[in-house]
Formats: sequence, C-alpha cells, structure tokens
Amino acid sequence: MKNNNALIKTIFLGAIFIVQLNAQIISEKGIATVELTGRTCSDGKPSDKNMQFKAIEKAKLSAWNKYTASLSGDRSSAYLDSEDEFLSELDQYITDYVILTSNCSKTDRSYSVSLRVNINEARLNNKLVKQSGSSQAQKDLKGQGIVVLVVPRQTTQSLSFDARVTKQAEKKNSLIADEAISDSGDSVSVTESSTQRSSVTTGGSTSKKATKRTYTIGDLNDASAQINNILSPLGMRTFTAARLEGLAGRMGYEPFLKNVLDQFSGNAGDLGANISPQTQDDIVNMILDVGQGRLNYFVLGTVDSSVPRVDPDTGAFKADVLVNIQLFKIDDFFGAEIVAAVGPEIKTAFGETDILADKAALKKAFSEATNSLILKL
Repeated sequence: MKNNNALIKTIFLGAIFIVQLNAQIISEKGIATVELTGRTCSDGKPSDKNMQFKAIEKAKLSAWNKYTASLSGDRSSAYLDSEDEFLSELDQYITDYVILTSNCSKTDRSYSVSLRVNINEARLNNKLVKQSGSSQAQKDLKGQGIVVLVVPRQTTQSLSFDARVTKQAEKKNSLIADEAISDSGDSVSVTESSTQRSSVTTGGSTSKKATKRTYTIGDLNDASAQINNILSPLGMRTFTAARLEGLAGRMGYEPFLKNVLDQFSGNAGDLGANISPQTQDDIVNMILDVGQGRLNYFVLGTVDSSVPRVDPDTGAFKADVLVNIQLFKIDDFFGAEIVAAVGPEIKTAFGETDILADKAALKKAFSEATNSLILKL
C-alpha cells in the first residue's frame, strides 16, 4: 500500500510543470487605513508619500489574507506550514493592483485605500505541490495507462415540486339545555334555553420531492485534453472513453457512452444525474478485458459549470464550477479501488467575458482538483 500511495501521490504531480502555461489569476479586494502624523493631506493624498505606500502594502496584505482564508483544507494546511516564507515574498504572488477608492482625512488624520489585487494562484499552487514531490515516483509512472471519463456539464433545467399537503379534520358538536319552572300558585310557567357548541381539530403531514436537475453535456474532448496535459509530463498514457467503447465493441460489448452521458445529464436512470453502480462496474470490466493489464487506472467524475455572472466587486464576469473527481486503481479481482477523491468542491474564476470566465473556471477546476489530490496524499 505504501508503494501505491507513492505512485498515486505523483499521478497528478505533472500539473505543476504545466501550471505556468495555464496561469490562473485571481482577483481579491483589500482595504487598509493608516494613521497620519505631522503634515496630513495634500491633494487628497498623504503629504508623506511613505504613508501612502504603507497603506497600499497593508491593503495588499489584507487582500492576500482574504484569499488564503478561502483555500481548501489541504492547501490551507500546506500554506500555513510555510506562511512566514510566503509573506516574505508576497510580491512574487501579487502580480498587480488597481486603486479603487482612497480618502485622506485631515479631521481624522488618517488615510484609507481599497485595492483590487491580482494574485497568481498558479505560482502559489506550484510551490505548495512542489514541496511534496518525488522524482523517483515520477519515473515509476512511465508508461502507465489511465482511462479518462470526466464529464463537463452545465445546468439547463431545475425542476422543483410543490409540497404535497394531507389534511385531516375532526368536528365535535355538543348541546347544553337548561329548563326553569316558576309556580306562582295560580299558574305554572316553564322557561327553556339551549346552547350549541362545536370544535374543530385539524392536523396532517407535508411531503416534498427533491429538486430534479438536468444538464447539457459539455466538450468531452476539451476535458480529456486538460487531463492529458496534466498526466502526459509524467509519461502516463491517457485512454479516452470513446476509444474504450470502440475496442470493447469488437469484443462483443454493447455501446455504453451514450447511456453514461444520459445518466450524467439526468435524462436516464433514477440516481439524480449520476452514473449507476452497475454501469460503472460494466465499464471497469471493459477496462480489464480491453486493457489486458495495460490500463491500470480510471479517472471518473464531473465538473458542473454555473451560468457566469457579473461580480459586483471587480466588474468582471465570474463563473463557478462544482468538482467531483475520483481516481481508481483497477484490479482484476477487486475491480475499481478508489485511492483518491476530490469533491464536492466549488472553484471560482473570472474573465473579461462570460465565455472566458467559464473556460477559466473549468481550467482552474482541473488544476486545483489535481493539487488537492496531491496534498491529500
């Protein structure tokens, strides 16, 4: 098991070698206020220029702290172990900044500034992951085969159901009657009065079906290419699901890819837009038969894109991606043994247009998912 862990730990290590090619820039907002001494303000800025630079550096640190506070548990732990080192070289990770607002107050003797800071997240991930690298394990991965089926999806419909209410009522009626007799000696009179009362007791139950979502399947070739870019520097050989289906068909297997995509889109199956265990096991059997020992790993998962929206702080388009990815080792007896998993995790990215934001979010999802797997192992 120890050797397997070392092997799996570096399956995704290749991401750090290509991160520079797909650098992910994250925008964050920072705010700072410094107290002024001596001469205060001139032309809306501190008379002492050093105080302005001090406020800017403090705002950059504020933005950086907000960003690092949002890191996932694994990356956060790795960062905190070397936080002092990162802070000492902060300018290597903050690429540039824009002053959004500033205010120099003679009354309060203070200068306040807010910045929009751009952070090179790829460079941070590079350093975090590099600390756990193993060159010998990289050599062991040469020639390993891995089947890739990561499905990009975008929500097209969210069907919600009204609550079903069952009501019951119980009604009770009661009558109270009074009679009074008056005898005056000469005559007898009878007076009667009655009161009718009713009470109603109600109760019941409420039930509601879970929301049903359907998805549009994205570009499978793009997803496979991104995975291939991560694994190929390690010498691993990716094997697409389409090729697996083609070779399995020659061995008598029925086509499976359309059924799998229908399940992931929510148009088939009863598992809420997820692949069924039986279908997954059928794929594993195909891998064993087709691979004949040459396909030893299987990456299966989804990346779900949201509709990009305008971020109020930055003015840029913002897109979210929900990641669920699992890595399996294929064994001819035990089948698919899960050795690492990421998700559900949400990754966010920005872009000048909605399309660029969506593409950036997908790239970030693949990159960060692999980093998370490395740090977990």
